[in-house]
Amino acid sequence: MATATEQIRTEEPVKNTFHNLVQTLNVKLDSAARYGLYQEDARNDGFDDCAELFGKLKQSEQEEIQGLIRCLRQHIGESGAGE
Repeated sequence: MATATEQIRTEEPVKNTFHNLVQTLNVKLDSAARYGLYQEDARNDGFDDCAELFGKLKQSEQEEIQGLIRCLRQHIGESGAGE
């Protein structure tokens, strides 16, 4: 019986890298949205140092999101996946 990973790799409607980029982008977008809420909670609880940390994490996620989007934009046309 094939594992889930083996099944994903054999049922390849697009290159694995595109799937990986989109999946990672999804996770990063969710995290970036949550960090804003976490930052607000920390401020409300009086944990200013933690609020600052969540702000930094959100900033880092935003930078990584932009990198993922750049990779997708750069390579999507080359693959025929955008057709």
